[in-house]
Amino acid sequence: MLLSVRTARAEDVPLLVQLYERAYGGGYSASFDRYGPIKAKDFWWIQSEKEVLLLEVNHRPAGLMILGRREGTLVVEEALGDLIRSRPAADGVPQEGPSKEEQALLQRLGAHLLQYARRERADRLLLRSAETNPLGLALARHLDLAFANLLVVTALRPRRQTPRTPEGYSIRRATASDIPEIARIYRESFGTASSPEEIGGAIRRPDVRAWVAERERYMVGFLLAEAHAGGFGDLVVGVREAHRRRGLGRALAAGAMTFYHTKEIPAVGLHWGPDGVAGAYYRGLGFVTERVYLFFEKSPS
Repeated sequence: MLLSVRTARAEDVPLLVQLYERAYGGGYSASFDRYGPIKAKDFWWIQSEKEVLLLEVNHRPAGLMILGRREGTLVVEEALGDLIRSRPAADGVPQEGPSKEEQALLQRLGAHLLQYARRERADRLLLRSAETNPLGLALARHLDLAFANLLVVTALRPRRQTPRTPEGYSIRRATASDIPEIARIYRESFGTASSPEEIGGAIRRPDVRAWVAERERYMVGFLLAEAHAGGFGDLVVGVREAHRRRGLGRALAAGAMTFYHTKEIPAVGLHWGPDGVAGAYYRGLGFVTERVYLFFEKSPS
């Protein structure tokens, strides 16, 4: 079987959309950072930022890859297509491995990726695959990539809510004077610094809403909610350690859920697999797991 890998062209866009939607069927897309069906205009945009490759088997379109770069790492954001047939386990019997023809295709595709990474002088090769993607998982096994992490995508169709503020606390909309303290709580909660200028710029945008939680006029938490241009809402919430596990995170989220409800957009929550606190928070709000992305990596040398 002949495998060819080439840069996608303008005339390939309808086919790329078909291949992508066949694999995902809507929901949140990590490559496009949007929610819902992918359209031709999305591929027009992504081709200006990342490399999109078309995979052909015996001169017939069979899949696609989306490649990105990040700090010396070549990132295989997507490897989708019909090169590997899905073989689900049945009656407790593990699924059989790729056929000889599929193994040959994997060998050629893997060799192409490693050669590409070396040509780009990438220090690391990182592959992301949905846990239901047979090609991505087979390629990770073939290349002997080590499991690195997993990203859980959760989603919720929000409704209008009234906050149930824990006794002794109050919640109000944030103002410009709150920005320095929000930045401090952000650093305390996440261990990374988000400057007051960045937070102030976000709060002033019309697609962002912000709330703070106080106890006796002392700020103990915040929530930033953005109506994302990708057609979904996302939020960042931080609560000081001494005031956690009291329902403040849920109370802060009520305004965000009402905001998204008025925008008629779903809310999306992303968290890394080991982050049990974030997972419990989203589950408590009613978010349901929509997709799980697995990450694998190795040095291409």
